[in-house]
Amino acid sequence: MEEDELVDIPFPVWPDEHGQRIDLFLSRRIKRMSRSKAADLIRDGKVRRQSGPLDRPSLKVHAGDRVLLRRKRLSEGPTEDIELPVVFEDEYLLAVSKPGDLVVHPTASAFHRTLIRILRARRPGEFLDLAHRLDKETSGLILLSRHAAADARLKDDFAERRVKKAYRAIVSGTPAADEFVVDAPMRLAPGSLSGVRMEIGGADALPSITRVTVLARGAGVALVEARPETGRQHQIRLHLLHAGLPIVGDKLYLGGEELFIRSINERLDAETLTTLVGHPRQALHAFRVDLAHPISRAPISISAPLAPDMVELAGRLGLSLG
Repeated sequence: MEEDELVDIPFPVWPDEHGQRIDLFLSRRIKRMSRSKAADLIRDGKVRRQSGPLDRPSLKVHAGDRVLLRRKRLSEGPTEDIELPVVFEDEYLLAVSKPGDLVVHPTASAFHRTLIRILRARRPGEFLDLAHRLDKETSGLILLSRHAAADARLKDDFAERRVKKAYRAIVSGTPAADEFVVDAPMRLAPGSLSGVRMEIGGADALPSITRVTVLARGAGVALVEARPETGRQHQIRLHLLHAGLPIVGDKLYLGGEELFIRSINERLDAETLTTLVGHPRQALHAFRVDLAHPISRAPISISAPLAPDMVELAGRLGLSLG
């Protein structure tokens, strides 16, 4: 293969991934990539990082690293159709509202059609870096830094849990109380077929706490606000399932791991997914962040209106948005 047909796909290492083995890191980041396949790529020299070489699957990644996977250049569609409304902007910060079908940074299956690449293309010459991440299917608020000093402070604030986040979700089930706390340690499920399913409990489970408030009730459904106090992978989705309130449209935790894998392999259409789990994507939206401004340290609160598809879903299910 010609060198100009190859591209390095960057995978930034987030604080909650610090200390993971590189083969585990890649297998959790890339759907359908087994840990053994990731190990083969590392041994073949297809993986490196900006801070140094990666030549053994057992090497650990560190928060702030960028792991680079060399692979064939992707064939992608245009990006002009993707809307990224700005909900806050000053000299140091940019906040946009992400649609529910867009990855935030390049992956093995998307490079140009990612939030960070689109914003950098639309704002040439600007300093722009992601302060945190969202799952592809989760819509809503994403914060980016516009200055190196703000970037360092903002990432430190996220890592130290000084930034408070609130999410809105449409769930299946009838909450017993208007407010409750889910305190349930989590871990990656051993033997997960997809390599990403989390579970409650286990010897190596990490403390995980989510506070939940019911905002509206319907016939067997509810609109809730979830405020995570810890930052585990899939925390809100698994904690709501644990509370008997799986998120509508969640293929992994409402539909099950086999449906999740099938949805990827068969590219199930929106109509089929709506029939199976109630919505084409997980009805989860990053609604608000409360933080100290990275430079002035003045308290600020930023929010992003509920995504249009969730507004439509709420109306269809008889949920009042107030």
